[in-house]
Amino acid sequence: MKISSVKIVGSGLIGTSIGLALSHKNVSVVMADSREESRALSQALVDPGRTFEINHHFDLVILAVPPSSFKSVLDIEVPLNPTSTFVDIMSIKTKPQQEVDAFPGLSQRYVGTHPMAGREVAGAQSARGDLFVGRPWIMCASRASSKDSLDTAKEMIELCGGVVVEMAADEHDQAMALVSHAPQVLASVVAGQLLAGKPQWLPLIGQGFKDLTRIADSDSTLWKEILSENSANVRTVIKDIRAELEVLETSLADSHVAEKVIEKGNSGRKLIPGKHGSSSRTYIYLHVVIDDKAGQLAAIFNDCASAEVNIEDVSIEHTPGQNTGLVTLSILDAAKAKYLEDFLISSGWKVHSSSK
Repeated sequence: MKISSVKIVGSGLIGTSIGLALSHKNVSVVMADSREESRALSQALVDPGRTFEINHHFDLVILAVPPSSFKSVLDIEVPLNPTSTFVDIMSIKTKPQQEVDAFPGLSQRYVGTHPMAGREVAGAQSARGDLFVGRPWIMCASRASSKDSLDTAKEMIELCGGVVVEMAADEHDQAMALVSHAPQVLASVVAGQLLAGKPQWLPLIGQGFKDLTRIADSDSTLWKEILSENSANVRTVIKDIRAELEVLETSLADSHVAEKVIEKGNSGRKLIPGKHGSSSRTYIYLHVVIDDKAGQLAAIFNDCASAEVNIEDVSIEHTPGQNTGLVTLSILDAAKAKYLEDFLISSGWKVHSSSK
């Protein structure tokens, strides 16, 4: 292992989660942040009491800061760390690379990266050391990036449990517009429609609306920077979506049009890779009716563990006022799904299976 000491500038969710993952692999980590209270909490979680001499050579400096702070942080950290490899974790890559290129000699020591993992909640208190396990982690090397810096960036990703995906910076920004940035806009717009709705309609909101708008809880300060910096690519995606919506607006009363839009969505969903990158998404669903009382979720998860069947996904439904809830387990292998169904039934659970 080459990486022994790391400095992470930015003590939010991602920076602290990286720190937790690295310290778990015996890497010495020091956290830095412009807000002392954030830095102190993050350091206490990641590597309590860790300090270094002022002239310590860090193998890696990770910039976990928003786009607007990137240049000013470089101004501070580059002179302090003249031999370290630098990486960032921002969800835009073209502009940061341009800013790095303006520093003489830094391009060789810099690798842009972007972990495809996160949570709706922010802050060091929400960090998890396993946040990146099995998740794609994009690495956008420039032509100037040295082999040593590339190897260091790859080692960092692998130590965190991420899966390296190599991509050019401009392609990364186009991809993010489609799979991340435009969906954030749409989720926020849909959730915002509730402000004009009748208050008595709000209790009618179901899991579908909640799933669609989950990311509408995202940090507006961070996202205003991401969307503005990648606006050209996001506009392209929104333009295509708007064109389809305009057609639907005038023809949705036609049942064939309505059917086609749903079928097209079905086809798109099937393209989404499953767990561990698998392309198959033909699940068997086990719907387990549980009593609304303490310990039920823990008990069913324990029984699934005892059955040693891999669960791809899980969802929980509960209607206020009812004495029961519904836990839906998603399983890829039909034979294992049947085994788990029989196992749970024999353990006293009420199980109903379906496929899609």
